[in-house]
Amino acid sequence: MRRALRILFLTSIWVLLWGTITVANVAGGVVVASMLLVLYPTGETADTPVGRPRPIAFSRLIGYIFGQLVLSNAFIAREILTRGSNIRTGIVACRLRTDSEPIITFLANVLSLTPGTIPVHVQVDPPVIYVHVLHLDHPDTVRTQVERLEDLTVRAFGSHEAIASLSMAPAPPAPATDAEISTPPVDESGPG
Repeated sequence: MRRALRILFLTSIWVLLWGTITVANVAGGVVVASMLLVLYPTGETADTPVGRPRPIAFSRLIGYIFGQLVLSNAFIAREILTRGSNIRTGIVACRLRTDSEPIITFLANVLSLTPGTIPVHVQVDPPVIYVHVLHLDHPDTVRTQVERLEDLTVRAFGSHEAIASLSMAPAPPAPATDAEISTPPVDESGPG
């Protein structure tokens, strides 16, 4: 039953991408969806604790991501439109409380979507994401944002055990490998 629902879901996305509902598009979607499910099976294993999505927690996660996208786009737009540069870049090591590889992958992908942040290295043991930040005020601010994103993600997709351990475990201390790299001011006076 789950496989049929996945095929139906992927086929509907295929048809939406083509823009018209035809027999050929639906048949092609079923073939492509079936091939994807054979090539990339989605079975859970014991070392990847991912639970069922929770709609309320998922909506909180989407709201948070949308809010962060709006704020970061506003910062980038302000940086582009104003004279002078307030850019202060840095790389911050953010320890994670989850060791689920699918959740860590999701966190890294969401961080890469946000303008002004990009994961430069992800390590699983111990779980750490190194994030390059365009507007670095303080490393703890970045860690707090990543911790909030991790909390929302685990509550939306994590297993019951992962959610319980998230509530009980305090955030581990960050590694002492932060590299703050300040960029020199840009000379905007032009040549001569």
